[in-house]
Amino acid sequence: MVVDPPGHLSPEARAHLLDPPPPLVGIDAGDAALVAGLRAELHPVWEAANADIAGRWVQRSEEIAGVPVVRFAPDEDALDGDEVHVHLHGGAYFLGSPLTNAAIAVPVAQGSGRSVVSVDYRLAPEHRCPAAVDDAVAVLGALGERGRVVGLFGESAGGGLAVAAAVALREAGRPLPGRLGLLSPWVDLTCSGDTYRTLAAVDPDFPDPADPPRWAAAYAGDRPGDPAASPLFADLAGLPATLIQVGGREVLRSDSCRLAGNLREAGVDAVLDVWDGLWHVWHLFPVPEAARALAELIDFLEGAN
Repeated sequence: MVVDPPGHLSPEARAHLLDPPPPLVGIDAGDAALVAGLRAELHPVWEAANADIAGRWVQRSEEIAGVPVVRFAPDEDALDGDEVHVHLHGGAYFLGSPLTNAAIAVPVAQGSGRSVVSVDYRLAPEHRCPAAVDDAVAVLGALGERGRVVGLFGESAGGGLAVAAAVALREAGRPLPGRLGLLSPWVDLTCSGDTYRTLAAVDPDFPDPADPPRWAAAYAGDRPGDPAASPLFADLAGLPATLIQVGGREVLRSDSCRLAGNLREAGVDAVLDVWDGLWHVWHLFPVPEAARALAELIDFLEGAN
């Protein structure tokens, strides 16, 4: 359903909402062969968009604690800095990679002047929860031992994974990142929030309310409420200061609102920033609102210094 976007949005954002890309509707994320084919089809297309990322930047693939990662930096000298940001990409836990979502990681590297380590964590349905959490924790732990993780940020599933990884680090008594940045985070895989139903008609990415629970099952199995998969239900005490950015038109808006409330109740300094009229992870698209949101994210993450 196309609803005329608000006039305060940029022409580019309005054009996107009036003619959005076709959503991934009805995908059986539990079918490993189908998902592998989808990755082979979509990932090269998404990676090709990296040619449009403005400014100078470099990248390097490596392994940290046995987990593949991609480091992004503004130049070669910044690749090996001891103080880094860590990025966890989105993709509903069954799609995506550091390279498909570089449009979020690279600007943080450029704006902060630091290396951004983007984790290529294991994906469902081949690897179910807590595989992604284990990979993120392994990388964060290793980086925390050799230097400092200034900020941990992620979008969509990567945002939920960032919270779950921070909880796991706290429980293990390991160093926490300085701050958390969550962009349209998916933190409730039970999909129980009100906006999963009330906003489906205006969400260009998730118009079918049956899709998020189906995708959640591919990652969390029959335990979508497990805090490792749905950190909305975790003990959030002691987590770093957190910025949450979410669009006004996305079904995951409930996740962000409820998470902000739970963080504050747990004594965590949490900022909830709802961007009126915008869609799920608009940060990945070439619209002025993406640049502004990422600039605010960088300022927040760097405020840990």
